[in-house]
Amino acid sequence: MPNLPLVSIVIANQDGCAYLENCLRSLRAQSYTKMEIIIVDNASRDRSVEIARAMAPQAVLLEQKQNLGFAGGANAGIRVSRGDWVAVLNNDTEVAMDWLLECVRAIQNYPDAGFLACRILNFSNRRHIYSAGDCILRAGIGYRRGQDQQDRAHYHEECEIFAASGCAALYQRQALEELGGYDERFFAYLEDVDLGLRLRAAGYRGYYVPQAEVYHHGAATSGGEFSPLAVRLRTRNSLFVLIKSIPASILLRCLPMISLAQLWWLMRAAVHKRLPQYARGVAEALRFAPAMLGDRARLRPYWRKSRARLWQEILKSESLARRDFAPAPEEPVSLFLKWYFRLF
Repeated sequence: MPNLPLVSIVIANQDGCAYLENCLRSLRAQSYTKMEIIIVDNASRDRSVEIARAMAPQAVLLEQKQNLGFAGGANAGIRVSRGDWVAVLNNDTEVAMDWLLECVRAIQNYPDAGFLACRILNFSNRRHIYSAGDCILRAGIGYRRGQDQQDRAHYHEECEIFAASGCAALYQRQALEELGGYDERFFAYLEDVDLGLRLRAAGYRGYYVPQAEVYHHGAATSGGEFSPLAVRLRTRNSLFVLIKSIPASILLRCLPMISLAQLWWLMRAAVHKRLPQYARGVAEALRFAPAMLGDRARLRPYWRKSRARLWQEILKSESLARRDFAPAPEEPVSLFLKWYFRLF
């Protein structure tokens, strides 16, 4: 139908042949077909390109000469996309048959939406949540709502959400063009938190669409939460977010929470014997700090208009995250956040 939007689906891939075939197969089975698929291969050394050509011969395949990371790969796909909406999808995901149809229904139901977050479930145990939309906390960190929780009733309710997990998110093209998409200096990790903060500062609203189901392996291609690469990038990028994307008035107001979160991450890195990678992440953050401070200047016009609103949205987002820690103490929860919500 001519009034329905074309959705561009961008998949950044690097040595993900073990998962890419299943991802593309689920896209071929979509009930909503007004879409284009763009696969950005980040210099894979496995059979990823061969699989992409076999499974999605109609897709746009961008073969990169070097690994651009998730952020750079996604941006490369976004730049050549044609849709009014762009879906960013991890290569280690599988989407339900009506995933895109439900997203398009939400686009029609929420004409003010700048982005949409999907209900992302654990691939191997689909009764557990990976992300029910992303929250931001006063500690300056992102939180995947519902992570490691059972898929309870309130995760099936549509609601406004602060940000969308880059694992499976839809963005209005206009919003991406205005804000410049992902910050490629992040490479991977927390680039979705940074983009969410910038979108919210610019006045874009986002909604959680629980009917849009996605199944995610989780850290399948990155080596896990405490791999050397993950610790370095998480350390660096968490500081990038603080230096670049949060107004000074909010930083000062939240300094106790931010300090506690940073100290906790340092302790976890030490326990996992990753202090050298932690130190390297801090050093890289300091090296990039002048450029990040320059980006603050470009965000200030948005902050002047939205500082009070942004603060209220952060408070609402933290309140939404807090619900995960009240009803089911028998479920595994983050020890840090368990105590964080008791203290603050």
